[in-house]
Amino acid sequence: MSADAKPSFGFDDIKPGAAAVAREIDALGERLGFASREATVRRRRRPPVEEPTDQINVRAAIADINRFVSWCERKRYSYREGFGLLVAKIED
Repeated sequence: MSADAKPSFGFDDIKPGAAAVAREIDALGERLGFASREATVRRRRRPPVEEPTDQINVRAAIADINRFVSWCERKRYSYREGFGLLVAKIED
């Protein structure tokens, strides 16, 4: 092998369009109990908020916290956005 040649590692026969075969292999691996080593997709952060913010810590019932978190996830709200919507419903 010359200095300019790249090693093949035995993957020379993989052609573009082999995605269907790769999906089948992944499905077979899952059925046999193997975990994927591929990186999970990380959700991107939302743009920063321009208004001043502060932090609040609340002791609440686990059932209430779980309900709030589930609601925020379903609606795709950050906790800050969800809290803001709930506070907007408060009548003085």
